[in-house]
Amino acid sequence: MSDRHFWNIRAKNYDKLYWTKDAGYIAKIIEAARFGRNDLVLDVGTGTGAMARSIRPHVRHVVGLDFSDSMLQQGRWEGISMVKWDINDILFRNHLFDKIVGRMVFHHILDNLDRAFLRCFDLLKSRGKLIVAEGVPPGEDPEIVDWYTEMFKHKETRRTFTPTSLVRYFAKNGFQDVQTVRYKMRRFNINNWLVNSGLRKTTQTLILNMHRDAPDKVKAAYGMAFENGVCYIDTENLIVVGAKP
Repeated sequence: MSDRHFWNIRAKNYDKLYWTKDAGYIAKIIEAARFGRNDLVLDVGTGTGAMARSIRPHVRHVVGLDFSDSMLQQGRWEGISMVKWDINDILFRNHLFDKIVGRMVFHHILDNLDRAFLRCFDLLKSRGKLIVAEGVPPGEDPEIVDWYTEMFKHKETRRTFTPTSLVRYFAKNGFQDVQTVRYKMRRFNINNWLVNSGLRKTTQTLILNMHRDAPDKVKAAYGMAFENGVCYIDTENLIVVGAKP
């Protein structure tokens, strides 16, 4: 499946996904970023703009960047500059932004992830900050990481980050004072996630059954529970903040 077709499918029901509007997650990202009133902010992989709209009241201006027409067309952009572009391609001048935010997007960068980090580095002013928020496995035990990776293979082609590997990308690409904040999304509804992810019914059933049949170690790590056929888990999310020297 091409990237364009994948996002065309995802865009239709994207805003019905509970995690995209999780107020606690958004608040934790804003708290970690420590935005200033004069900040110029780039929201990478802005999608339908939920993160950009939440940042806007705290800063001077937000630019939302995404390569998917279908996602951008679903958004609301009042007071936000929206640009169809890829972070790996040069568009803005260097040393322009005070903060760059990427929520649940870097795992989609399959090629040249280091280049994406370096593009962010170049675009930031001195002492500017990169804020990356990603879902991670609920532990770095190899069995848990392997189950997480295998489960996501049925949904999409993506990277699996662990806290250790994500922090490493910041450090190897020049960011300093790297700090992490964890956020646990309680009672994440797997059924809602599957129904609104553009997957075929057979794939939805397969992934739901993977949760039902998961090893006890995985179920315990997720606090997994089934109630009236609905699977709930506590997802682990990591917010990493690094500064440009």
